[in-house]
Amino acid sequence: CQTYDEMEVLKALRRSIDLIGGINSFVKRGDRVLLKPNLLYGKSPEKAVTTHPSIVKGIIQMVREEGGFPFLGDSPGLGSALRVSEKSGIKRVTDAMNCPIVEFNRPVLPPERKGRIFKNIEIDQAIFEADVIINLPKWKTHAQMLLTLGVKNLFGCVPGPRKALWHLKAGEDHKIFAQMLVDIYQMIQPSLTILDGIIGMEGNGPGSGDPILLGLILASDDPLSLDQIVCDLL
Repeated sequence: CQTYDEMEVLKALRRSIDLIGGINSFVKRGDRVLLKPNLLYGKSPEKAVTTHPSIVKGIIQMVREEGGFPFLGDSPGLGSALRVSEKSGIKRVTDAMNCPIVEFNRPVLPPERKGRIFKNIEIDQAIFEADVIINLPKWKTHAQMLLTLGVKNLFGCVPGPRKALWHLKAGEDHKIFAQMLVDIYQMIQPSLTILDGIIGMEGNGPGSGDPILLGLILASDDPLSLDQIVCDLL
């Protein structure tokens, strides 16, 4: 998919998800479907800092077609989800499609401690209230972790200031921080991950790099596998 034209994006989303069983393999009538984009901080879509509004719009439409109830949430690195959504063009889409935006500000310990090392990471309550989680990362470089893709995007499910705390606790050693990210992924286990790689970011990511045309949308039921494929492609 070489463009963010909404019709072209929708067609590419359908093709990519059809290759892994179709949207009805993931969303059933009546499901509450949490969409988790990358809302790092408020920049225009052209800067390639956040998941593009066209991706969000296409997924909302597909979820609705299956009778699901989409809502969107994140805990941005800077600012509120509402404010970042506004600046990044996503709120225009969610308003038009009557899709609520929720702030991740209700930290809870997961009912099952699935983490291998970090068993006490608080995740937002919204994660456990959703029937389906659709992870919508952006393809970007990352100064600390080299890449931010499907697994890293789930770090946004840790509410607000607690992210800074975990950065301090685990951030000095890249391998420890990576293990923490894997532990978060194992706690959340999104049903579907769709990577916005139409225009990605190279250079000084995740917030100050340069947009680069990649022309790809990737879909997987496992963000770890998706991230591995991206590494192979790179």
